[in-house]
Amino acid sequence: MRYQIEFLRRPSDEESVCLTREPEAHDLRLAEFQAQAWSEQAQTAHGARAWQIRDLSKNGRIVSVELFDDAAPRVH
Repeated sequence: MRYQIEFLRRPSDEESVCLTREPEAHDLRLAEFQAQAWSEQAQTAHGARAWQIRDLSKNGRIVSVELFDDAAPRVH
């Protein structure tokens, strides 16, 4: 596992994680696709308003962020 997806209740607070999922992806684009696929469930069940993806091979650095109600800013 290289990536970890964290769903957030407060998009401006990376510590507001309400759900964590571990995709079986070794490519960032595939991890982003998986995060998008899980987004509706995270919104409905946990009140998530955004997700962020951490690259565990880079000490957990956040490499991608998407807000559910805005354009998706990317962090690389």
